[in-house]
Amino acid sequence: MFGLNAIRRTLGIVALAAGKVPSFNEKFKIQDRIRGPFPKGPCFWMHGASLGECKMLLSLAKILRAELPDLPPILITTQKAEVCAYLEPLASKEGVLVSIAPLDTQSAIQNFMDAVKPVMLVLAENELWPGYLAAMRERSIRPSVALVSGRFYRCIDTHEFRSIGFVSMQTGADLTRFVAAGDYSVAAKTIIGGDWKLLSWAKSGSEVESPKDFCVDTAFLSFHKEEWKPLLEMLELAVKANESIVLAPRFEEELPKFREGLEQAGISTVEWPEVKPGAVSLVTVYGKLTEVLQTSKSSVIGGSFSRSLGVHDFWESLKLGVATCIGPFSRGQQASVEALLREGAIAQIKTAAEYSSRSVPDVKRVYCFLAHEREKVVSSYNAFVNFIQTTLETDNSESKNDSESKNNMDASV
Repeated sequence: MFGLNAIRRTLGIVALAAGKVPSFNEKFKIQDRIRGPFPKGPCFWMHGASLGECKMLLSLAKILRAELPDLPPILITTQKAEVCAYLEPLASKEGVLVSIAPLDTQSAIQNFMDAVKPVMLVLAENELWPGYLAAMRERSIRPSVALVSGRFYRCIDTHEFRSIGFVSMQTGADLTRFVAAGDYSVAAKTIIGGDWKLLSWAKSGSEVESPKDFCVDTAFLSFHKEEWKPLLEMLELAVKANESIVLAPRFEEELPKFREGLEQAGISTVEWPEVKPGAVSLVTVYGKLTEVLQTSKSSVIGGSFSRSLGVHDFWESLKLGVATCIGPFSRGQQASVEALLREGAIAQIKTAAEYSSRSVPDVKRVYCFLAHEREKVVSSYNAFVNFIQTTLETDNSESKNDSESKNNMDASV
């Protein structure tokens, strides 16, 4: 633990120096992540990394505000400035706060805690920052951290797992690894709860239905530059078949590389929302994947055509009834992908040459699989709500007793 704190102190020194470089600070918001300004609390704190995680947390926040109206203001944090920019207008409509997250350094977290005064912390997927956990342990009377929609493989340090009071993991394999990492002494309530990207859909009772008026044959979503070679091969096959194609890079800054590569390959391009048979429509604005999927017949999910990457969110495509394919790799989601493949709810393209002959999953199989997922997600959410209520009631009761004891002592003096 001493070594980890030394690393965090060193990180803080490096970050302060980096924050003095204007271009670096503008991109990564270093000064904001150290000094704020952070929202004034007390707040109910949620934290996620990627856009997918934060959209899930925003959906969760909306549900909690409706079902637990007495909660303090909800705050969602993320390390990514572009995710903040995307979330802020959506969150403000729901009465939810958004902020850049503090660095996991002692001074940054102290500044954040002094301002936000979080009553609880909800972490998405695998955001187990030791400084965040330690700060919540020092602040709370009982474990007041929840890990939801968890994915777990390994962790640098597990000493602060004692601050976690509730764990909902996506799969049994994730849960087993998490408990083993904590040396089988994790005191938190643990549950297999599925992927909470499905939460809003699961609680809505909506059925899986394929888009009726689609103008896109295939949407290639969240692709990285590392996947360019197989991506280009598939795009060439799609163009040869005169398909209407949409391509959404994972990162906006990689768009010029994709555009240049398509031009060199002689493939014509347009910009979304324009769609044209035999051409690639490029998505140039962040956060348009749902809009694209609502008009798509099929999708191919990026992050799955390079061994070093992790497959990106395929649930959005599945719950909208879009025939969904992934590549040969499923890092980060192996257990879920294996289950989907067994049930025939998702298809796998093992080599780019297989694109033209790929299978198309039956929407009825997707519905059957998601019906089981719905049960897990809703059940784990209900357990989570019970954890929130119990934790806040206990903290409020303990705080009241401490205050009364202090008043009695003052009166006797």
